[in-house]
Amino acid sequence: MLTEEAEAWLILNGSGLTPGRMRLLVDSLGSAAAVVGAAEGDLLEVPGMARDQVGKLLQARRTTDLARQRELCLTHGVHLVSYRDEEYPSLLAQVTEAPPLLFVQGSLVRDDDMAVAVVGTRKATPYGLKVARRLAQDLARRGFAIVSGLALGIDGEAHEGALEAGGRTLAVMATGADITYPAEHRGLRERLAESGAMLTEAPFGTGPTRYAFPTRNRIIAGMSLGIIVVEAPVKSGALITAGHAADQGREVFAVPGSIDSPTSGGCHLLIKEGAHLVEVAEDVVEGLGIMLTSVPTRQDRERPELSGEEQKVYDALGPQPLRVDQLTESTGLDPAQLSATLMLLEIKGLGRRFAGGTYCRIQ
Repeated sequence: MLTEEAEAWLILNGSGLTPGRMRLLVDSLGSAAAVVGAAEGDLLEVPGMARDQVGKLLQARRTTDLARQRELCLTHGVHLVSYRDEEYPSLLAQVTEAPPLLFVQGSLVRDDDMAVAVVGTRKATPYGLKVARRLAQDLARRGFAIVSGLALGIDGEAHEGALEAGGRTLAVMATGADITYPAEHRGLRERLAESGAMLTEAPFGTGPTRYAFPTRNRIIAGMSLGIIVVEAPVKSGALITAGHAADQGREVFAVPGSIDSPTSGGCHLLIKEGAHLVEVAEDVVEGLGIMLTSVPTRQDRERPELSGEEQKVYDALGPQPLRVDQLTESTGLDPAQLSATLMLLEIKGLGRRFAGGTYCRIQ
């Protein structure tokens, strides 16, 4: 059952007003319900609102089929999140043209603020698919949520990698929540919603259009601390997303490929323009300037069980990188035992190896 405020948001979102205009109205009148219930004269008194814009809202108020909207929300397991709700992604809220309303299937949690986007071409090479999945797995194990667009190719591999690692992944769609595009990812979408969320700003019934995807890409960038382009031609949606990220003050990363591969041309261009070159997950973390010890532990996932030796080494590790000789002295383990144990902690996502052979604790 939708609340009065949620129903008002459906009307407002279907008016065709820009995100900025919708926020202006809600901030001025106090709530979406107040906006939808306001008289025409009161709407015209809001600074910046023109008569044609008010007309769009009045038209939506007359024509929105709320009974049908309620049915669609129930059928597709969708709930509404406005920019005023606690569930709304805080990183996205910092973006000027952030969508004031999201249709969400699954759940958004505060840990999702520690998110990285992984994007790229639909026509990926085997190399690109392998790298996208591996990076997503490794970053998910280190506590990052993986954001992408549910498309074929790189996007799908990024989502799959995060799921395989037991992490959270968020898919930002360009269509309405009642439409799965591409249809081949219907099963992936269902699994994804159980371990993260599908979200869109598009009203129900919105199909895929060539203009919707570049608009959608600003949300992918806005939800992420940084964006990794794995494979992309020079002219591609992934580079548009990277452009949004740069405009929003987020970090841009790119994976190098063969100089003979058109799908790596965009990545090489980004690197030339100053993007961080990425080979492994640690490159991303270092580029973000975040020590892995600052990545929040997932509240919905228990820490893996540790053997006696693993616990001893884990306890010896700290927030600052330590040399192997320091760990040997503090744990009493011989170098071979210590090396094997450190490798196991890395696999379990609890330790990290830095350049120079130093180690620190992740969680």
